[in-house]
Amino acid sequence: MSSLPISSRGEFRENVVRLVAILVFLGSTGFPDDGHDHADSPTVTPDPGERIHQLEAAYEIHRDGTVTFEQRFRLGVAGVAIKRGPVLNYLTAFQGPARLILDNELEILEVLRDGRPEPFRAERRDGFLSLYIGSADQELDLGDHEYIVRGRMEADWIKGEGEFSTVIDLVSSLPVLPVDSAIATVRFPKGVPVTRYTPAVTGVAAEAERHGPAYEADFADQVLSVRATAPLQVERSFFLNLTWPSKGFAMQSHWLKVMRQHPRLPLAGFSAILLTWAFLLLLLRFLNR
Repeated sequence: MSSLPISSRGEFRENVVRLVAILVFLGSTGFPDDGHDHADSPTVTPDPGERIHQLEAAYEIHRDGTVTFEQRFRLGVAGVAIKRGPVLNYLTAFQGPARLILDNELEILEVLRDGRPEPFRAERRDGFLSLYIGSADQELDLGDHEYIVRGRMEADWIKGEGEFSTVIDLVSSLPVLPVDSAIATVRFPKGVPVTRYTPAVTGVAAEAERHGPAYEADFADQVLSVRATAPLQVERSFFLNLTWPSKGFAMQSHWLKVMRQHPRLPLAGFSAILLTWAFLLLLLRFLNR
């Protein structure tokens, strides 16, 4: 399986994020009227009170090659860009073997609002999943609401020489609103160290980066913690590049995903083998005459 340098993988993931953002931007005026209001719509100017006051994202990496996650965020609602509930867009595309684009098969398991189950609808699109939260028939009370989104996905890790690496996108799934505070944790199985980790934060005020990057990170007790040290503006990104040893993981080969998600490729390969075999038979018969 091919492996990209961390910088290249980050650029690949960021480019796909930009593509998804364009798709969402273009689609925001063409989605059916589902009762939701899109904070990323170019026709909506959010109220100053509409912002993500606090984000706490927790990821857990499992030895079977799956990742579970929980996003907990406190959202300010003023009835302008957000009325009935937020729309989240999760990038699901990643680069697999032979540079094929695969899907990590992300699944939303549960959504809570203010501690109670909240209606939601997940729609798969090319390269991302759109999560519509809330009821189309009920507007939210103005003020702050705490949301919890729980889900799971298959590994989108890149396998190198005895190691796995990946890029976790921490904030782009959220509505396009300012983020006052953001912290993320990644839990690893017992005994698995983190070989390298590199956070990347953009979209903070210039003075916040005067003395260095606007983040803090450390690894202790199998948990990697990373925190933005300044508020994030509307145009922002928050990535985490990770590398850890692959020993002890039972992750299935990405080629199984290739066969499942690109069924025409195995069929084309099998057809090519049959054609080659038939050609060789004809050639042997011709030479034996």
